[in-house]
Amino acid sequence: MWLPREQSALDALPWLESFCEVRIESGDSLEFHVRDPAVLGLPRPRRDRSCAFSLGPESLEDYRELGFPGLGRWPAAELCLLAHCSGKDDHLLLGRLALSLAERFGALIDFGGLLGYRYSLYGVTDEERAVCLARSRGLVASLPGRVWEMPYATGDGVCGYSHVADREFLAAWLGHREFRMIK
Repeated sequence: MWLPREQSALDALPWLESFCEVRIESGDSLEFHVRDPAVLGLPRPRRDRSCAFSLGPESLEDYRELGFPGLGRWPAAELCLLAHCSGKDDHLLLGRLALSLAERFGALIDFGGLLGYRYSLYGVTDEERAVCLARSRGLVASLPGRVWEMPYATGDGVCGYSHVADREFLAAWLGHREFRMIK
């Protein structure tokens, strides 16, 4: 999540503790299990314990190298929300957590990659890259809200892309038939 002002995962701690089992990790990172998904508008999971999630600081340096095209104001900080499992219910829970946290922080959501494309564009031909980008762009254009396709520098000098969206888009994406979060 891209935050408009400096904040840390610890700022979400009181809210998370109201419905999660939370453990403070090193620095400003949290690890937690959702105890009561009803707080997020979801039914109880079919298993005894939810997936583990992490919330902690992330660096914006890879984006800063190439700027933030289309954003009026650069983000002040980034928090990374991760799920440590990958079932359909886990993706939905991750999406609802991201939406709720983004609302609390006034944040944009960095999806960590291109929506509608499940793999890295690393090593694909220019033609394959163009097809993947066109499909992904068509998907995000079909939903309400605002989405930015942000370039970022990779360690090997290749330009990667990630979708960054507002809360209206994420709310619509949660109900889309192709919905999944990139983890």
